[in-house]
Amino acid sequence: MNQKTHLHHNQKNNSVDVKTENWLIKIFWLTFAKLVEIVGEYKANQFLNEYREALALWEEYTRDTKNRIIVTLDGRDTAWKWSNIKRVTYDLPNARFKVQAFWKPDIEERFEYNWFDRYKKYFPWEKWWITFFDRSWYNRAWVEAAMWFCTEEEYNWFMTHVNQFEKDDIIDEWIKFVKVYLSIKKEVQKDRLKRRSEKIRKRHKISHIDQQAQEKWNYYTLAKAKILELTDDPSWLVLDSNERFLSVVEIIKAIINTSDEVASLVSNELSIDLSPNPKIARTSMQELKLMEKRWDLERMKKSFNFKQ
Repeated sequence: MNQKTHLHHNQKNNSVDVKTENWLIKIFWLTFAKLVEIVGEYKANQFLNEYREALALWEEYTRDTKNRIIVTLDGRDTAWKWSNIKRVTYDLPNARFKVQAFWKPDIEERFEYNWFDRYKKYFPWEKWWITFFDRSWYNRAWVEAAMWFCTEEEYNWFMTHVNQFEKDDIIDEWIKFVKVYLSIKKEVQKDRLKRRSEKIRKRHKISHIDQQAQEKWNYYTLAKAKILELTDDPSWLVLDSNERFLSVVEIIKAIINTSDEVASLVSNELSIDLSPNPKIARTSMQELKLMEKRWDLERMKKSFNFKQ
């Protein structure tokens, strides 16, 4: 399928006469709007499955290599970090990847280099190829800063040392690094939080941090701006995560593209486009310019209220 395929379908008001609507309900137990939604979901899944097939072929080509990859997913609450990981890994052999998320750090883990060691122990070695981090070490400069959970000294130490940590312990160790920030709009987060609270199967995801996500939106914007500006070496891959599946496809592309040679083989064999979609994937500088254009940088808080 061509890259230009429109995966997200505009939710326009589809007019249909009452007779047709009643017929659909009687035959299929579905309204016209629901039928349109189901068709759109089917087409979206078809598009995603093409890239899942590409990832499966990539796995075949790299099975006997020692390639190691770290994929970190950071972003606001409801940016679909876990959902993206789940959909990316759907067809990967379980033995080839590990997904790691974290609880609140203990006292020892909070201390300087211990903060990085908390994550380092889950870097990929002999037992698996890829580690997916559902929130990474950037939690210190992200949630902890925005929610006032860390001191100014802890924040400054992290921001001073994180680039060197990634160079020494990831890049210089020949581990491929896909550093993803999932970007969403405020109204999208508001809607997702509402739907999460209404669904019994999703209520366990609601925490006191989620409940303050909208209230402290502009503190999170400050954290985002500083992270993208000051920690872009290695570079961030900023993905629009407002629509389903689109960010998943871009993560799959980024993983395959960690090897130019294998990416070329996959692309040629499946006739699939592995270049980033500029409507979804951005650099940190492009994202900062977009934030400036939307007046996000004007509305954001100018400083954090650090823990004393």
